[in-house]
Parts: sequence; structure tokens; C-alpha cells
Amino acid sequence: MLLPIVEPALALFALTILLSAALLFLVQPMLAKQLLPYFGGGAAVWTACMLFFQSLLLAGYGYAHLLSRYLAPKAQRLVHSSLLLLALTSLPLLWQANIQPDVLAAPLAAILLLLTLTVGLPYLMLSATGPLLQHWFAGRFPLRSPYRLYALSNLGSLGGLLAYPFLLEPLFSLSQQRQYWVFGFVLFTLSCLLLMWRELGQLSPAIRAVSARLNKRYALRWLALSACGVVLLLAVTQQITQNVPPVPFLWVLPLCLYLVSYIVVFNKPAWYQRGLWLYVFCLSMVFGLLLFYLGRQFDLISQLLLYLTILFSGCMLCHGELARLKPEPQYLTGFYLLLAAGGVLGSVAVNLLAPLLFSQYWEFLLVLLAIYLLLQWPDEIAKPRWQQGLWLSGGLLFGLSVVGLEWQLGQHNVYSERNFYGSLVVRDLVVGEQSQRQLIDGTTSHGAQYLAPPLSGTAQSYYRPGTGAALAMQHFLPAALSRNINQLQQRNFGLVGLGAGALAVYGKPGDSMLFFELNPAVIKVATEYFSYLSDSAAAVDIVPGDARLTLTAQLEQQGTSQFDVLVLDAFSSDSIPQHLLTTEAMQLYWQHLQSDGVLAVHVSNNYLDLTSLLRNQAAKLGLDAYFIATNAQGINPAAQWVLITANQRFIGQPVIQQALSPWPSALNRDVSWTDQRSNLLQVLK
Repeated sequence: MLLPIVEPALALFALTILLSAALLFLVQPMLAKQLLPYFGGGAAVWTACMLFFQSLLLAGYGYAHLLSRYLAPKAQRLVHSSLLLLALTSLPLLWQANIQPDVLAAPLAAILLLLTLTVGLPYLMLSATGPLLQHWFAGRFPLRSPYRLYALSNLGSLGGLLAYPFLLEPLFSLSQQRQYWVFGFVLFTLSCLLLMWRELGQLSPAIRAVSARLNKRYALRWLALSACGVVLLLAVTQQITQNVPPVPFLWVLPLCLYLVSYIVVFNKPAWYQRGLWLYVFCLSMVFGLLLFYLGRQFDLISQLLLYLTILFSGCMLCHGELARLKPEPQYLTGFYLLLAAGGVLGSVAVNLLAPLLFSQYWEFLLVLLAIYLLLQWPDEIAKPRWQQGLWLSGGLLFGLSVVGLEWQLGQHNVYSERNFYGSLVVRDLVVGEQSQRQLIDGTTSHGAQYLAPPLSGTAQSYYRPGTGAALAMQHFLPAALSRNINQLQQRNFGLVGLGAGALAVYGKPGDSMLFFELNPAVIKVATEYFSYLSDSAAAVDIVPGDARLTLTAQLEQQGTSQFDVLVLDAFSSDSIPQHLLTTEAMQLYWQHLQSDGVLAVHVSNNYLDLTSLLRNQAAKLGLDAYFIATNAQGINPAAQWVLITANQRFIGQPVIQQALSPWPSALNRDVSWTDQRSNLLQVLK
């Protein structure tokens, strides 16, 4: 007679926890993608969102712990039901057609504020669901392990993550995605309410969480293991997305492995083979060192496989140790509270402390060493001294390798800085017999200048004479001679992306050059450590902020800029922000260009082929696209540019015709990006 009563209850617990976990992780890439265009399209948007979600997870776990500790089941039901209904009242903010952050505020503060207003309380309720339901489950079914529900929760999270890049993102616009999420939250609320009002009345009023008596012997280790897992997740994601646009798929993939490790070790503890994963992780540390310093020598697939191996082996160790040391079920809310606190500490370390303490992404190497040393934590089983000595020697060798490599590279550094938008290094090297100053953004050179004249007045790297942007700026001619003769002498250039300011050398007296630059550190470096801007014959101005947002505001307030040439070179490391290449962005550029103007787009890239995308975008506007590839010369890399224009007089010049190159790949007519839909997988090489 008990079976018909018990089984529906089990199904209701399972359904509610699956729904909550799926919604919890669906909303993360969805809202992060919504925010990307407002903050330069960089990977830091994702890590900032992770700080918010980890903090709300901690708040949710804290709420669950206090609720289950201090209130009887029926009182818990009343409080939690009220907050769930209150959370429904904030959903209209997600339903609206568009949501915009305060871009005038500091980026991190603006992101955290918008997320709090739009999804704060619903996310808090979802975060609390896991520990609350497991606590209730332990009281309702004392002979069953609630930790199986934890594995089920992670499985729901994994399903939600995978559904986003493969289902929601390709099929629905951003506004539709938010609306479907709202429907899902309403369904979750109904399921949770039904569970509470059906099952909590059958729990004893005396049931309480007794987490205050958690074994303090393990508390610090739980905190450290949880924090290291999150730092490793964020650090690996940063490394992967330095050279490829930080789109949801590349956020989701590492996070999926992070969750899979939890599912494996908490569902089947016997699957955690400590010795095996320790061996894999030690090998991974060597690969991590190579990737950090020589990452661009590996192709994209090799990088992904190695980084993901590092992540998964490290998470298996961190989460496997957590599963091995987990407390009895009656202590689980306090245990989860400590895990969430560790997650917040990890997010704070990456988002707040690391940019203040480090000029490079040192947290990646440091967390590898931290995990390695955590596995040496004193345990019940004493290890032989020779084994401890060997283990510590390995950690010392890794640390000395990092210090030695950094000293060898760092002795040439003139300046370095890291902020929300990435890391910059100014480095002086001797090239031939000449001193050259280079600007390194992430892992990519974004400009170079010889320090002594006359070479100091010649643009280098991707902007040297003969490259696409240089040709467009040097040889621009209006389509018809009817244009005012003064306009022929006084050219108007717009340049999205400053770098070292090398393109300023092509300015002539009477020309105006307007640079748009998002990263204040780049502006500082270009004006203080390179002389291209100060030596230019043109009138040079720099507009801080995202180019697309700035151009939109200028169009509304001042009208068109009437650029003769607009250069688009807004790379961060080897990655270009997607929102600058959508149909809407292209339409905006041409509202600021002369009808016979030229749009020059830099497409040199180790991992992405953007040529089909730009050819299709040009065709939509009724324009022609041309490809100019300049071969590598000495230390100057190969440069690839796409020129988009309807100006046949400009294109017909012999110097331009001789520079034109065949397209590097066949045209894929299906590649098209809009603000609502874009697919990175279409342009991977």
C-alpha cells in the first residue's frame, strides 16, 4: 500500500530539482550573452556574471540553511511559498523586448546591478532549491540517501547548459529565450508549491538541520577544494576565450565538465579513483605550463582538448575529495553552504583580487599548484616521508619553472597592466640591429614600433604599407569628381580599435582621424609608450567607450560622421567581438560612411574565417567585398583585410588591383549574424 504513496512523492522531488537546476544554469549563458555587446564582447563579462551567480548561490544556500535550521516544516513551507510568489512579480523585467545595463557605471558594478534587478530573487529561490529539497527528502525518506538528489541536480544543470547552445541559441532570439525561461520558472514554482503543500506536512516538526555541529576538522578543506574548483573553471575559460570570441558554447563546455565531475563522484563514489586522476593531473600541469607560454603554437582543437583535460582532471580531484569527505545527510545544508562559500571565494579571487595583484592571468598556474598541494593535506593515513618529500619537490619544480620562464620574458617588459578588458604588456626587443617596442594583448601582438627614426615613422605589423587598411587610407578616392575639392584634400577617417595607434602614420595635414577605443589601458599605452599618435600630421582624437554604442549615440545626437574610410580592428588578443560584425552593426557603419566610402575590416585570425560572413553582410547592403592578403615579412605577420565598398573608382586603381587576393575559402551563403542570432561554429577554421 505504500508504493502508490511513495513513488509520486519521489517523482515530484525529482521533477522539481531537475527543473530548478536546469533553469539555474540556462539563465547564466542567456543573460551573459545579452550583456556582451555592452561591455566590448570580452571574456570578462562571463567571469563577472559567474561572480554574481556564485554569490547568489551562496545566498540561496545560506537561506536554505537558516530556514531548515530555525523553522519547523510547516513554517518553512509558508515562508518559502511567499518568497516564490514574490519572485514571480520580478519576471516582467525579463519579458520585455530588451534589457540594457548602465554603461556609464564601472563594468563590473553595472553587470552586477542589472543581474540583481532582473533575475536576483528568482535566482535566489532556484539556488535554495537543491539543499532545501535534499533536507526535506532526508526527513521524508530517512532510509534513502539525499546525495543522489545532488547528482540529479547536477544532471539537470548539465541538461540546461547543453540545451542553450544547441537548442535555445540557434532556434530563438534573445528576447524569445528570456520569455521561454519565464515560462519555465512559472512551471517550477507550481511544482515546488505542490511539493511543499503535499509533502512537508508529513515531516515531523522536530526535524532541523544540525549543521552547526559540522566537523570543523574538514571545514577549511571543503572551502579550499570548492574555491580551487571554481578558480580552475574560470581560469581555463579565460584561457580558452582569449583567442576565440567568448560565446556561450565556449562557456558551456568547461562548465559542463565541471558539473560532470560532481555528478560522477557524488552519484558513484567508487568512480573516483584518486591515484588515476592524480596521475592525469600531474601530466596536465606540464601541458598547462606549455599552453600558458606557447599556447599559440597549438591549433584550436589541441588547445581545447588540453585545457579541458586540465580542467576535468583538476575538478575530479577537488570534487572527488569533497565526496570522499562529505558529512552525514543531517549536516548537508551546512556542507553545501561551505561549498557555495568556496565558490564565491573563487569568483572573488578571479574577478577582484587577480586583476589587482597580477598583470597577467597568473591564477591559471597558481590554481594548478594549489590543487597539487591540497592533495598533500594531512589525512588519516600517514604518507611515508620520502613520498611527501617527492611530492613537495614536484611542486617546487613547477613553481621554479614558472618563475624562470617569467623572468626570462619579463626582463624585456616596459609596462604591463590588467583590467576588466584583459591584460596588456609593452615589451622592448632587439630586431636585427634596431630596438622595437611591441604591444602584446593577451597572447597576440597588437602593434609594434621601431624606437629610432626614420623607422619609427613607419607602421609595422598588420598595418604596414601594402596591407588592406594602409591601402584604403593612402589611396582613397571619391567615386566622382563632383565631390568638393576640399574634401579630396581633407579626408575623414574613423578607426574602431586603437592598438598602438600605428594607422595614425597615414594621416596627412588637414585629415581628421577619430579613434574609438573601449579599453582605457590601451589609450594609456598608445599615448604614453608609442609615438604614432603624437607624430601624426593629422588631427587625432580618441573617443573612449564601445565603438558601436558611441556611434549609435553620435548618430542620434549629432548625425552622421561622414567618414571616407572606417577601419574595424577591435580585436582582443585573437578574438573579435561578435556584436561588431552583425547586420545591424554593418548598417550603422554605413550610416556614418560616405556613400562612396570604404569599410576596412581586419580578419587576420588563427582560428576563425570571417570572410564568408563579411561577403554576405556586404551583399545585404548592396556592396562589394574584396580580400587583400599580405604575406609575412620577417617578424611582421601575415595580414588579411576585407574592404567593403561600392566605389569602383577607388577599387579600379592599379595599386589596389595589384593588391587584391583570391578569397581563402569558398563562399558559405548560410553564414549570417544578427544582434539576436549568431553562431560561432559557422566560422571556425
